Amino acid sequence: MKKVFVTGGSGFVGKHIIPILIAHQYEVYAMARSHQSAKFVEQLGATSILDDLTALSGATKNALKQCDCVLHAAAHMDFTYDPKPYLELNVNATKNLLALAKAAGVQQFIYISAAPVVPDAPVINLTEAKAGKDLPSALYPRTKAIAERAVLAANSTAFQTISLRPPAIWGPNNHHYDDLLKNVKTGNWRWIGGGEQILSTIHVKNLGNAILAAFESKIGGTAYFVTDGERRSMKSFFKGILEAQGLNPGDKVLPLWIAKFAAQSAEFIWKLLKLKSRPPVAPLMIRLMGHEFSVSDEKARRELGYKNAISMDEGIAALKASVLK
Repeated sequence: MKKVFVTGGSGFVGKHIIPILIAHQYEVYAMARSHQSAKFVEQLGATSILDDLTALSGATKNALKQCDCVLHAAAHMDFTYDPKPYLELNVNATKNLLALAKAAGVQQFIYISAAPVVPDAPVINLTEAKAGKDLPSALYPRTKAIAERAVLAANSTAFQTISLRPPAIWGPNNHHYDDLLKNVKTGNWRWIGGGEQILSTIHVKNLGNAILAAFESKIGGTAYFVTDGERRSMKSFFKGILEAQGLNPGDKVLPLWIAKFAAQSAEFIWKLLKLKSRPPVAPLMIRLMGHEFSVSDEKARRELGYKNAISMDEGIAALKASVLK
């Protein structure tokens, strides 16, 4: 039985992935920052390791010595402009965890990156080979890209590293969609540019399959896009999710140029005043939702043997069933 050390275990991805790993005979050690988080991951079936990613202690060092592999899923994901939390958690913590894992004799390190680490816009059925090499400008994808480079550079024959690049991750009980749900409920939702642009997505169960495939792979030092494998418009995708929860988003449209102007204006004000709160709209939102953002996971399916665990229609049906419970 392989032993895996997981970060971000109490987050949206972690709470779905831990049971998947356990079901596939992995023994899971999950980092928890608080006693509440520790209790949560233990209820999922993991052994909790009380520690802080930004100040790793002997607890993590000792746990890593027991483990064969690491799944690093924790990250600071937001649209704010204060660089400190992004650098501390996404970059510095990843580099420190890499060093500790390597020193502890861990054999595999799987990093959950993000599809927007590529700088291109719009992104149209993009492959890894055709992706731009520069860093994106927004703090979240920029720091994730820096961390990804460190992960891939650490690969060796004794320390295999793989980076998975999921686009929009979805599934039941996703707190990342709280703002979307609130805007729909209050009648403030608008489809940017009409909403017909293609948006790549991945259900959290499919991400679980991609992680399992990565752990079984002998390839290292490589990044892979992973998706649901379907091309759907942003409007079609989000309408499906919202209608499964009994919500009607309507058909009101926000012209793309207005959305861009609002995002750029907010960015200027937030940076000028050094505000740490989240702006109502940000250029990264427009990049991901105002233009096509689609990536190809052909490479992951070919090289890792990645396959879907669930279709988009099945995922939406399961979401609806969970809401009705």
